[in-house]
Amino acid sequence: MCESYHLKCRCGRKSAEIFFGKMLLDEKSVNILFCPECSRGQEHTRPERVWDNEWVLELNMDLIKTYASTFGMDADELTANWVFDRGYVTWAGITPDDTETRNRERQEIQVLAKTDLLAYVKAIKEWGIEREKRFTSEGWRKMQ
Repeated sequence: MCESYHLKCRCGRKSAEIFFGKMLLDEKSVNILFCPECSRGQEHTRPERVWDNEWVLELNMDLIKTYASTFGMDADELTANWVFDRGYVTWAGITPDDTETRNRERQEIQVLAKTDLLAYVKAIKEWGIEREKRFTSEGWRKMQ
């Protein structure tokens, strides 16, 4: 079973739900999270960091590199971006708070299902399409 983990950012004001796919890594593979406010002034070129819409996830690459042979590559080739983009340590959803946001938005629409099923089906379809467009236009990494 794949796991997720809630992590507060460095400043403690925001959090992200981190997903550990393929049952390989866990919370020990994450060093720190920076929200857009606390990522200001952070170094962009550090190889252990993944940047996504001003959110920064810093991974424990020393630990992750011990799994390099499992990934079928040399430890020197392994990057935080590779790990994130292939779903080993990534957001649970498209954005850091996607699960929470998605559930709240969906719950608002589900009220229609009790009163007008056709309106509900139309609304949920439009919501999904608009959601994808919004994430793409906002530049989220998983939508590229």
